[in-house]
Amino acid sequence: MAEGSGPVVVGVHRGQARAVLDEAARLATELGRPLLCGYVAEDSYLTEWDRPDDVAEESLHPTEVGAGEGDAVLGLSAAITAALEESGEPAPTWTLRLLAGDPAKALGRLAAEVDARLIVVGTHRRGFSNTLENWLAGSVGARLTHDQQCPVVVVPVTAKERATPTLA
Repeated sequence: MAEGSGPVVVGVHRGQARAVLDEAARLATELGRPLLCGYVAEDSYLTEWDRPDDVAEESLHPTEVGAGEGDAVLGLSAAITAALEESGEPAPTWTLRLLAGDPAKALGRLAAEVDARLIVVGTHRRGFSNTLENWLAGSVGARLTHDQQCPVVVVPVTAKERATPTLA
């Protein structure tokens, strides 16, 4: 397995347990890599229905986002900044990228584009709609572990961590 020379990629979303971001930041710092946060627009799944030639470009560099996604990205950026400052640990340099499409495929394409050292994701969220989504599409972490050239770290999120502050 080739060792990527790029950043640590972490999948982020609103309401995510901070444990995932904290672990990704710790790994990035220990590896001496920047942190690249990837947020997949919630209403962009149909990007995967485009012609295969167009999907990668639209996934990595979306030209259109749904109503409210701009505000969501700004709020998420502020939440990431606050979480990294509150952690008390040295924070790596980081950036946030808006992606489109199926979350596992979009994060995988991002990791390939930047030659990521590794990808960090959390376990799936609780609730009926999330359970149904995982049953139909599979978990993002499981799908990434089967399809990537770089290591994938799946951070377990316990019930206790779900009760702690999340990314807004």
